[in-house]
Amino acid sequence: MVETILAEAKKMQADLLIVGSHGFGALYDLVIGSSSRGILKDSEIPVLVVPVKKE
Repeated sequence: MVETILAEAKKMQADLLIVGSHGFGALYDLVIGSSSRGILKDSEIPVLVVPVKKE
């Protein structure tokens, strides 16, 4: 999924990527993985991570 998002952003010549973060924690990220973290790590485009409001 990360590769697809980054490829589409590059194709669109995006200036900024905005992604949400659920903040499930380090264990969740370790086991499941984090799309936001992958995008941050691999993106050549600036990334803004916005926390998702918990209800």
